[in-house]
Amino acid sequence: MTRRASPETGFTAGSAPAIDRSRCLRMRFNQHSCSRCAEACHGRAISIQEGLEITKAACSGCMLCVSACPSGCFETPGFDFYSVLSRLKGIPSPVLGCSDESCVVAHEKTCCLGFLSEEHLIALSAFLQQPVQVNLTACATCKNGFIVEALKRRLETIHGKTSAAISENLVLVEDAVDLVFHDISFGRRTFFKTIKTLTMRNAAALFQHEASKNNVSAYSGKKVPFRRALLNRTLPTLSGETYRKVLKNFYYTVSVDRRCDDCFSCVAACPSGAFTTEQDESEVSLLYNSSLCTGCGLCEGFCMNKAIRITPGYAGGSSHTFCTIKKENTSRRPQNCREACGASGGGTT
Repeated sequence: MTRRASPETGFTAGSAPAIDRSRCLRMRFNQHSCSRCAEACHGRAISIQEGLEITKAACSGCMLCVSACPSGCFETPGFDFYSVLSRLKGIPSPVLGCSDESCVVAHEKTCCLGFLSEEHLIALSAFLQQPVQVNLTACATCKNGFIVEALKRRLETIHGKTSAAISENLVLVEDAVDLVFHDISFGRRTFFKTIKTLTMRNAAALFQHEASKNNVSAYSGKKVPFRRALLNRTLPTLSGETYRKVLKNFYYTVSVDRRCDDCFSCVAACPSGAFTTEQDESEVSLLYNSSLCTGCGLCEGFCMNKAIRITPGYAGGSSHTFCTIKKENTSRRPQNCREACGASGGGTT
């Protein structure tokens, strides 16, 4: 029998995350005030004044920027969190740890655990449906030990934003004597199947890393941040009070008042595609999908008429479908400038 190996992530310890600048709120709208990544960075490796940049020599690879960015600018190349969830599911007393320190024991190892956002932690609890231990025993002597306090704050926030059913399944273990780790044994056939899977995954991660070097997304492209996509997949597994609290604290409602002039710049500005339009012969409608909205506020800031308002919480119909937030009768609009001037009495001869 062979012991279960902790798969490699395809991500070198201490490496800087990949950047997709087209997702950055400040680069999409230079008057936006977001600075969450720079505030989270302990090494002051992130610059946002003259465009988004990471000084790799100063980056410790803590991944706090990955969990801080609301629009998904930062990514961990070659890392598939869904695969981590699937491999941990079914393991008694699952343990998640980081690969930066070889002494860390875990059923699954990832890059530095600073990437674990509130959404990641909720998904761990909801999908595994049993207590999962996050092994932080090596953090005390690690250069990225400051992530422990960040994870504690997130766990406290989750307790307030969701329910005990979620937070009680997440155990942050700092002392090795408190860690409950049971090695999982594999038979010969399962062992070689695992090796084959890991080889294929590492090869895919390598090609993905090479491709990401030259991958520059268009600013017009729409992309749902992984954290939001993960929460959207987690939401249907929740019920009762937990479901209602997640909708209240992680989803948003958007309203548009009469100052809206139907320029629909919000549709173009939104990086995640939360807005769209529909038009028929007589009406044009502005539609909104709460599941695609991260509450970043870019649409509010970009609207010249200040007609858009984002409020935390969603209590409408399905959060995963588009709903109409404004409808305009186009048949009442002037068809051209001559008709407009005539209608207002301002025409010239």
